[in-house]
Amino acid sequence: MTRLKFPLVISVAASGYASPFLLYLLPTLSYWLFLISLICWIPLSFLSLSALFRRNRKAVVIFSTTWALAVLPLLDPEPVGRFRFWLLVQGFRIHASPLESYLSRCQLTEFVEKGTKQAVGDCESSGLSYASVSYVVFYDTTGELALPLAQRTPEWMDGMRYYPAKKVLLESEDRAEHLFGNFYRVGIAIDEFEG
Repeated sequence: MTRLKFPLVISVAASGYASPFLLYLLPTLSYWLFLISLICWIPLSFLSLSALFRRNRKAVVIFSTTWALAVLPLLDPEPVGRFRFWLLVQGFRIHASPLESYLSRCQLTEFVEKGTKQAVGDCESSGLSYASVSYVVFYDTTGELALPLAQRTPEWMDGMRYYPAKKVLLESEDRAEHLFGNFYRVGIAIDEFEG
């Protein structure tokens, strides 16, 4: 493969996996990386067809693998989705290090539950300004954000009442994705924010 084809193949094949990893580390690059990859599909399709018509087996295998890696994130089969979420979590772990410094930027509400001091609150949002969903990172020492409604305590619900999308957080379930430790990510539609 020539030197110009190599970056093209790497860009198209890796962008669907680098994008979630970079979501919290370099959000702008994460967004643009996917768009650049889509633009690269045009020359890649011409190169793929050329290799096919010239019967260059090595190039056909490389381009076929590239296309498979590029299309899988769009189809989102469960194993690929899990792998991409794992990459997102690893990127978030790096972003949130050191934890003490990261937690100092969170808007936490402290409360006492069953004699133990707990904390809950939001740390940051991600998502494009014109997107319909904002992904909010929450810190929850109780883990109740990921529990069914019936298992959430009144103390926890009282601690969450200050958040602008409290109706979503207090009346819905199965919306929290566990990142690691006490961190969770919740997708909240823009029209679900109050005030």
